[in-house]
Amino acid sequence: MGAAVAIRRAAASVVDRACAGARGFRRALARFAPRPSAFGPAADAEAAAVRAVRNLRTFRFHYAVLQWVLLLASLAPRHRASVVFLMAASKGLLVYGGLLRAFPNSALLRRILDRRLVAAVFVALVLADIVAAGAVANLLAALAAGVPVIVLHASFRVRDDLEGPSPDAAAENGKEDEASAVVEKKEDGDVEAGPTRRSMAAAPRSPK
Repeated sequence: MGAAVAIRRAAASVVDRACAGARGFRRALARFAPRPSAFGPAADAEAAAVRAVRNLRTFRFHYAVLQWVLLLASLAPRHRASVVFLMAASKGLLVYGGLLRAFPNSALLRRILDRRLVAAVFVALVLADIVAAGAVANLLAALAAGVPVIVLHASFRVRDDLEGPSPDAAAENGKEDEASAVVEKKEDGDVEAGPTRRSMAAAPRSPK
C-alpha cells in the first residue's frame, strides 16, 4: 500500500510539473508571437534599429531557444553523440540558472561564477564539440535558418503590449488631468457665481 501511494504521488507530481511546463511554454509562445497585430513596420530605419535592440534584450531567451532547437535538429540525423553532449551541457546551464534564482545574493554565483564566464565556457564547449564532430556545416545551416527569423521578429515586433506607459507620459497625463479639473472647477464656479452677480446688479436698490 505504501509503495502504491508513493507511486501515485510521484506520478501526480510528474503530471503537475508537465502541466506547469506546458502552461509556461504557452505563455512564452503567446508573448513571443501573440497575434498578427503585434507586428508592424517601424517609421524609419533608426526606429527599426532601436526596436530591434530592445527586442533582442527582451526576447534573448526566446531567440536562444529557437537557435538551440535548430542546431539540435540539424545535428540529430548524423551526429547523435553531439546532440546528447549538447543536451547535457544545456541541462548544466539550466541548473546554473536555477541556482541563480534560488540564491540571488550568493557571492559564489555572482562574483566567481559570473554569468559571462559561464556563458563563455558554455559557448566554448559547444564550439569545441561541433568542431570535433565535424559539424561546422550544420552550425552554419542552423544560423542561416535562425538568424533571418530573429532579425525579422526583432525588427517588426511591436512593444506596445510589453511596456506600460513611461513615467514622463504618466506625469504629463496627470498634469493634464489636474489642469482640466481646475478649468472645470473654475467654470463651475463662474456658472454658479454668474447668476448671483447678475441678480444683484439687476435688483432695484431700496430707497433710503
